[in-house]
Amino acid sequence: MIDIESKIVDTIYNAVKANDAYPNADVTTGFDETTAIFPCVVVEEVDNYPVRRTDTDDCAENYTRLVYEVSVYTNDKDKAKTEGKNILSIVDTALQGLKFRRLRKNKPLNITRTIFRQYGRWEVVVGKPFIRTDIVDGKPVETTVYQMYRR
Repeated sequence: MIDIESKIVDTIYNAVKANDAYPNADVTTGFDETTAIFPCVVVEEVDNYPVRRTDTDDCAENYTRLVYEVSVYTNDKDKAKTEGKNILSIVDTALQGLKFRRLRKNKPLNITRTIFRQYGRWEVVVGKPFIRTDIVDGKPVETTVYQMYRR
């Protein structure tokens, strides 16, 4: 199974934190309303399956289709819709930079009387990783590279 979850979470974390409007936003992979810091951005891989007819004879995956869902939880009754839209826009830009394609974005939902949720889904096809070696300051440095494709 091709797994790039940490790369995706790091990309979203860096994009949200770089925005001056949301320096205290929490970016995580799970939501617990009792301990959440708002706004809370939850990144979840909701699907990971091989692309048909691209695996090897011994069933090794060469390409995987990934679907990520990003939920934005807010507790500001007056700004919930705006805050959620703005953060999802930041996430959308960051994921498009990784060749993700947005599948959907929904309207705000009331989770409780004081917590609101908006979410979007994105997908990408990822190729099997390979190791690239670069020379940095005269020394070899290995980097894991993933090929990413829009569907």
